[in-house]
Amino acid sequence: MEHTTEDKDRQRHSLTLLSRLKSMRDSAEMVDVVLVAEEERFPCHRVVLAAFSPYFKAMFSCGLLECAQGEVALQDVPAQGVAAVLGYMYSAALDLSPANVQAVATVARFLQVEDLFDVCQQYMAEHMDAANCVGIYHFAKLMGAEDLHDRSRRFLHQHFAEVSLHEEILEVDLHHLLALVQSDELNVTREEGILDLVLRWVGRDQGARAPHLAQLLQQVRLELVAPAFLREALRRNTLLLSDAGCIDLLQGAFKALRSPRQRAPHLRYGMETTSLLLCIGNNASGIRSRHRNYGDASFCYDPVARKTYFISSPKYGEGLGTVCAGVVLADNTLIVAGEATPSRLSRQRSKNVEIYRYHDGGNQCWKKLSSTEFRELYALGSVHKDLYVVGGQMKVKNQYLVTNCVDRYSVERDTWKRVSPLPLQLACHAVVTVKEQLYVMGGWTPQMDRPDEEPDRLSNKLLQYDPGQDRWRERAPMQYAKYRFSAAVLNGEIYVLGGIGCVGRDKGQVRKCLDVVEIYNPDGDFWREGPPMPCPLLSLRTNASSAGAVDGKLYVCGGFHGADRHEVISKEILELDPWENQWNVVAVNVLMHDSYDVCLVARMNPRDLIPPPSDLVEEDGLF
Repeated sequence: MEHTTEDKDRQRHSLTLLSRLKSMRDSAEMVDVVLVAEEERFPCHRVVLAAFSPYFKAMFSCGLLECAQGEVALQDVPAQGVAAVLGYMYSAALDLSPANVQAVATVARFLQVEDLFDVCQQYMAEHMDAANCVGIYHFAKLMGAEDLHDRSRRFLHQHFAEVSLHEEILEVDLHHLLALVQSDELNVTREEGILDLVLRWVGRDQGARAPHLAQLLQQVRLELVAPAFLREALRRNTLLLSDAGCIDLLQGAFKALRSPRQRAPHLRYGMETTSLLLCIGNNASGIRSRHRNYGDASFCYDPVARKTYFISSPKYGEGLGTVCAGVVLADNTLIVAGEATPSRLSRQRSKNVEIYRYHDGGNQCWKKLSSTEFRELYALGSVHKDLYVVGGQMKVKNQYLVTNCVDRYSVERDTWKRVSPLPLQLACHAVVTVKEQLYVMGGWTPQMDRPDEEPDRLSNKLLQYDPGQDRWRERAPMQYAKYRFSAAVLNGEIYVLGGIGCVGRDKGQVRKCLDVVEIYNPDGDFWREGPPMPCPLLSLRTNASSAGAVDGKLYVCGGFHGADRHEVISKEILELDPWENQWNVVAVNVLMHDSYDVCLVARMNPRDLIPPPSDLVEEDGLF
């Protein structure tokens, strides 16, 4: 308490001193120097300037002519920035805005007030958007601000599709535009946008820029542009037809488009982004390579290209000790939930459900998002940018009980709220999202009408939750009561695959490993049978799916082949084409860990992922 009072006294003393100095400056008391910038005059005190600015300290103590001058002219320095910096020196207040931040940063850099320059850099980084990132990029380069320059460059590349639509980019010079359209790092999905930008840039000042059109057009990957777009560009832009170099390039492009491709086209970053199956979670024994054990990575698979990659695991380092569930939000954000590592648990007062989010900008890693009251065997769902922790098993008075509690977390507001409970207690169930509605199915619920030594009852219920009305309602039940199944959404329908269960309501009848596929149509509220899987298959975790949908097909990544009480780990990837209505094995002995936690589907770029171990890659590049 004494230290707190002392700190407050010191703070009050400092603010009082600044307030009196500011009052003296405002009334021109004892001012001994005048700064002049852009013909504006700023009366000041040398001692204040020297205290804050190494530039002024050196100037006023060097013994040269400036020491005795009553005025100091600041050349090529904006008066707006000088006024803001002086205000900061005399009051500790700094009113930054998009309109003045670069002027303030320029003066702070000039006067060597590095802490203020850092504040300006942070402000620009936090307020960066598609409309101003080009200006920030060039400003940071001019100022020698390496970190801001790097951040703005990455932002510019990552959001280039949107940046190219703003007016700011049409003002860059030829050198900078050439550097941009040459780059492989642009996050664009279509080359037509690059061609359109080049034509708009030239059109902004045809007289000065038209001679550079052919040079720019050489950097456009015309073999990736649709022929119809090229023809329309020719029709609308007569400049293309008046330049011999442009005509040669376009004729070559049309010829290449008509001919079979001899080599793969040179793609930009955004064109390589694709939907991948992410088998999140890992163990150290699943992959044995002489280069590394991949104990800090999770298996990823591109089912279209049949290629393997790895993503950093949320279990790595001080992350999660256990991954229990995961989901991908509508904006492609990867979320997992689980328990903290033993070392972190030892430093925490209580055990929680830990929520982690994957960051794919710069260094790809998982970072903690939030936490909530601990439970086990729950399901994790999402609608828009809201997460739902549904059901599970909670500790109540030193006893674990199955619960019907549902907690909602707003990612945007960083707030938790308890919403309407499930109609029954559930654990080991699954949840999926269809048309902004949550659907919960299967799992097990406490039995109430049998002796205590009897096992709990499996559920065949399907429950629908409407977030807008905060209401649950029961829908058509599944044919089988089950758990340890996988669930995924394909073409607006819910697929429930395998598991352990029994026909109809669980009344104590024999349970068995299932190869059945049940398909639910939410619009018609009915179930139908799908093609059975090649063999009975169980999910690797009791409350997480091993399936996902990519490009109109359903995939199951590994699992347990159930046979009596002995389970064999599968490292196969199964594919179901709903039009052919049959399963195919598309990969065997893939480089996944012996046991992962949850299968998710997200759009990722292979350039951001970890390559597979070279000693385990087959000659043809397939796995």
